Amino acid sequence: MINLSNFSVSFQNTLALKNASVEIESGERLGIVGESGSGKTMLALSLMGMIPEGAAISGSIKVENQNMTNIADNKWQEFRAKKIAMIFQEPMAALNPLRRVGDTVIEPLLVHEGISRGKAMAKAVKLFEEVGISDPISRLKQYPHELSGGQRQRVLIALALACDPKILIADEPTSALDANIVLKVIDLLVDLSEARNMGLVFISHDLQAVSRATTKLLVMHNGDIVERGSTIDVLANPRHSYTKGLLSARPSLSKQLKNNYSNRFKLPTIQNPVSKPRNDKPILSEKEKNNSLLQVNSVMKRYSLPRKAILKSPPKIIAVSNASFSLMKGETIGIVGESGSGKSTLANLIMGFEKPNFGSIFFEGNDINLLSSEKLRRLRQRFQMVFQDPYGSLDPRRNIGWSIAEPLRAIGDRADLDERVSEVLLQVGLEISDRFKFPHEFSGGQRQRVAIARSIISRPALLVADEAVSALDVSVQAQILNLLMDIQDDLGLGILFISHDLAVIASICDKIIVMHNGDIIESGTSKDVLGNPQSKYTKSLLIAAGA
Repeated sequence: MINLSNFSVSFQNTLALKNASVEIESGERLGIVGESGSGKTMLALSLMGMIPEGAAISGSIKVENQNMTNIADNKWQEFRAKKIAMIFQEPMAALNPLRRVGDTVIEPLLVHEGISRGKAMAKAVKLFEEVGISDPISRLKQYPHELSGGQRQRVLIALALACDPKILIADEPTSALDANIVLKVIDLLVDLSEARNMGLVFISHDLQAVSRATTKLLVMHNGDIVERGSTIDVLANPRHSYTKGLLSARPSLSKQLKNNYSNRFKLPTIQNPVSKPRNDKPILSEKEKNNSLLQVNSVMKRYSLPRKAILKSPPKIIAVSNASFSLMKGETIGIVGESGSGKSTLANLIMGFEKPNFGSIFFEGNDINLLSSEKLRRLRQRFQMVFQDPYGSLDPRRNIGWSIAEPLRAIGDRADLDERVSEVLLQVGLEISDRFKFPHEFSGGQRQRVAIARSIISRPALLVADEAVSALDVSVQAQILNLLMDIQDDLGLGILFISHDLAVIASICDKIIVMHNGDIIESGTSKDVLGNPQSKYTKSLLIAAGA
């Protein structure tokens, strides 16, 4: 169906794709894995004939035995949608926020099929039913922001399927989704591939997702295909050192890494140097480890929704209900659950960004909701947050040295700023000279290191990490997790680690809290929660994580 032969793409003598040879037939399911910059997306764009302007190419592309290597874009447009379609990574960026999703889905039917709007809407309803969107007629009338992440991803799948393509290319379609939703999206794509005899190209850095979705696998690094074969063989018996590195960096439900430096994530050889070995002497004494750092007591948070009628009270939603737990010094507690479970709301309450309707939160013996704004601001240097998107949380107009020092300036502590910035840069594995660079000059993993450096410069006792590794490649994720454990060893930090990835939580946490619909439905040591889950919801998360 599609054949790439010795295909290369270069920009100003820099090869983005090197002599790639790929053949995809109807009904085949091919996985492509690798880190950011490995060439995965460039290979996908080449299969779609969407090579960026200014690129030099060599080799050949054939679609149904027709040479498409140097043809005009309007000829490619005849093949796209009808022969080849693509699902992009971020649904909110791929869907027009000003258009109802139904209008977006019927557009290729009107353009490529030339059918009436009524027939196009009828087919859109069938497509929504096929991809598992409930109440499709109502959903077609909604805007992207009115749908959940999983629903938006299903809309993109329906859009890609509109003109019955022979090959479907899915570029990181599950990277920002919860584990249960990931499972559903993968199973949906596999079912569609089998039912339609449609080729599926599944691009991801999630090895668990790739193993479930595909039968063949390519491993890419620096534009090269370094390994290929059946998915089962490549993952079970990797031959290339880079593939072995990716597999060793993958978190596991059965491997607890905290307090065991020699058993931490082993990284691919091309990565930055691994953190230095820890000192034998622990930073905290056994007595200190028994001191409570954070105490959350029966906390509840509710929000009022827009009124449905003028004379009626606005409906309310409970985001967090009766949450109670304690975190000791040097301890790591993981909070796991799907989007909407209340994880981030609880983090905001703990940070004092919002106040609970009921309950209390004590940090180092202080009820943070009874403190004046000035006292809370002074205390907050002792508890800091690492956000999910480091690029969004860094000022693009300021160098990172300025951003890292911001927490100290906020509390009026300007003593030895340069020295302290240099100290934390080295602590997170960056260079002192990096302080003069801007956020866009760093990779995703390096930006997350910058965000961590900013969070620890005030020498806090508590770090709240909210989905801090969810959008990172597997090896970069491993670097950051190693870094957090190293910093905890050095500083004796308590860490509250929030994630929807149970394998990540299992790897680095002493205890686990499971949240669902605002409730803490299960909590305990990592061993107890993972080894003997009591709730059906926890069991479903373990199944989705591959347990």
